Amino acid sequence: MQQVLKFFIQNKSGILFLVLFSISIALTIQSHSYHNSKWVSSTSFLSSFILDVKYDITSYFNLKVENDNLLKQNLELQEKIIALKDSSNRSRSELPSYSFISAKIISNSYNKKDNFVLINKGREDSIYKGYGISLPNGIMGIVVNSSNNYSRVISILNTNLSINAKLKNSNQFGSLQWDSKFHNEMILKDLPRSAEFKVGDTIVTGGNSLIFPSDLPIGVVKKFDLNENSGYFKILVSLFADMADVNQAYVIVPKKIKEAQELLEGNE
Repeated sequence: MQQVLKFFIQNKSGILFLVLFSISIALTIQSHSYHNSKWVSSTSFLSSFILDVKYDITSYFNLKVENDNLLKQNLELQEKIIALKDSSNRSRSELPSYSFISAKIISNSYNKKDNFVLINKGREDSIYKGYGISLPNGIMGIVVNSSNNYSRVISILNTNLSINAKLKNSNQFGSLQWDSKFHNEMILKDLPRSAEFKVGDTIVTGGNSLIFPSDLPIGVVKKFDLNENSGYFKILVSLFADMADVNQAYVIVPKKIKEAQELLEGNE
C-alpha cells in the first residue's frame, strides 16, 4: 500500500495532467457534435470488431457440437423417411426396415482404381459385413470387414462394386458402376430402350437388395448414349456427394435381415 501511495505522490503531476486531459477531451466531445459523432463511430467500430472476434471464437468451439446436432437430426430424418416408406408399402412388408448409426470417416481414398474407406464403428457397435454406408446426400459403399471398433468399406468408387439403382421418376432399374475416371461421376448401365428420362433427372437406390433402402439419393443424369446393338442406355451420373470431401457417414442397419434372408431363400 505504501508503495502505491509513494508512486502516486512521485507522479502526481503526470497523473493530474492525464486526469485533466481526459476531462477536457470528454467535454470537447460532448460540446461538439462533430467530435461526438466521430467518437461514437470509432467506439462502435471497436465494439463491432470485438463482438465479431468473440463470435468467431465461440463459433469455432461450438462447431463440433453444432455438427453433431446436425448429424443427429439428419439421421433421425432419414429413419423417419424410411419408416414412412415401409408403412405405406404393405406389398413389400416382408423386406427389412432399417435404422441408421452415425459414423466418422477415418480414411477415404478416391483417386485409385479400386478405393476403400475406413470408419470408426465396428462389431462393438453391431456393424458387420454386408451393411450399407450412406452419406447425408448420397451413398458411400458396403462394409467388407469389421473389427471391434472399425470397419473397412468398399467405396462406390471401386470398379469391383455394382449398385442397384433406378430412375426416380420412372422406376426403371440399372446397375451403377464406377469407370475409374472421375471421383464425382459414375455410370448407370442396362437401362432398356423403353426407359424415359432426360438430362437432370434424379438417380436413386433401387432397393432390390437387403443393403440399401429404396430411394436414397445418388445423383443426376449428366448425359447418356444408346447402344443400338444391345438396346440399352449408358448414362453418365453426376453424384450429389463430393466423394473427395466427406467426413461423416451413416451405417444402414437392416432390422430384420435374418428373417428377410430366410424368406428370399425359401426357408421356413
